[in-house]
Amino acid sequence: MYLGDHVGAIQQAGISLRRVINEGNHRTWRQPSDPEGLWEQALSNPLNHADFIAATDGDPVSVSLQAKGLVRIAQIQVPGQATTTIYATHSRPQ
Repeated sequence: MYLGDHVGAIQQAGISLRRVINEGNHRTWRQPSDPEGLWEQALSNPLNHADFIAATDGDPVSVSLQAKGLVRIAQIQVPGQATTTIYATHSRPQ
């Protein structure tokens, strides 16, 4: 999910923003893409970069996810908003 759209949800959940990989981790001076950037690496291989993933229908995270290896732990539906799904990757913190 885009942190810019849902920063309040992360803060209310008590999750430190230092622990969140988000679109702000994209190095904008690297255009058009940055294959070595944290945001791009996490999108291409989420199992190696995150313990949990929040993907909102239609956002870059949901588009990049392959269901293989992910366990859906919650689905959030709010009228007028796209559905957000929370996945556990079962990766080990490094």
